[in-house]
Amino acid sequence: NRLLERQEALVNRSERDARINVEDRKKLNKDILPLFGMMGVAEITTDKIEDYLNQLSAERKLAPSTLQKHLVVIRKVLSEAKRKDFIKSLPIFPTIRRRDNPRPCFNDHEYHLLRKTAPRLAKKGIKVRYVPLTEEIGDFIVFHVNVFVRLSDLKLVKHRHIRVVRDQNTKYVLITPPNSKTVTRESASMPTAVDVYERLKKRHEAAGLAGEDDYVFFPEYRNRQYALQTMRRQFEFILEEAGLKYDASDRARTLYSLRHTALMFRLLKGENVDIFMLARNALTSVDQLERFYLSHAESRMKIENLQSMARNA
Repeated sequence: NRLLERQEALVNRSERDARINVEDRKKLNKDILPLFGMMGVAEITTDKIEDYLNQLSAERKLAPSTLQKHLVVIRKVLSEAKRKDFIKSLPIFPTIRRRDNPRPCFNDHEYHLLRKTAPRLAKKGIKVRYVPLTEEIGDFIVFHVNVFVRLSDLKLVKHRHIRVVRDQNTKYVLITPPNSKTVTRESASMPTAVDVYERLKKRHEAAGLAGEDDYVFFPEYRNRQYALQTMRRQFEFILEEAGLKYDASDRARTLYSLRHTALMFRLLKGENVDIFMLARNALTSVDQLERFYLSHAESRMKIENLQSMARNA
């Protein structure tokens, strides 16, 4: 309770994301407190923490990354106990080895096929789970590959979160994601995103759904979880029709593959792209960018470097 109260104060001072207590409370109430709740904090040893991880892993088959999140919450509780001088030191915490598992993305040919398939299907009057598949999902695909924000942010973006910028050399949209997973700052797009956004807004204006507080994508659904489910179902239907559901390693593609594609394309197609600036614009870190988003580009870059020729060779 002391930990949650202190974190709530940090949230109120805008020093932490509001979701921090929601996620920590879930883990505490569902798993951690049922086992540790009646123990004195000094009784919680390394062995007991390892037993907890083993039990959780056996019963729920949780991924290493999820187990690590449980460890973080336990560490925070014990750190709070140390802060209040209830214990003098923390136990040694087990080390969990995590294997990075970046999501599959699309290469040039696959993305071109995806872009052709979406509008073709939209003309057929198809319904996916009783919802018409329209040109909206095709616009979403192209927009997502030309911006760098997360899907969890993009589903919540309203027109007031977007600003179109034009100057002598280029055009782009500036997106300020609401309730971002990490930091709150603007993210700039590629030029194509402007065309998609303006086409989308014009279409929604005709339906009276393009006000400042209307959502940019699938605005007819105020329930954004349902809107996301609709996007996912229609996207997966398009993947199946295009034969793109799985990549060469038999990994299933999802909506998250679009962000990975956007970042990989920037690294491969850009000239001397500053990876630090790319990470900032994608609202992530260089470490996350290298481990999860750009791993697909690494082999391509190595080949290009391997086959490069000096000018006087």
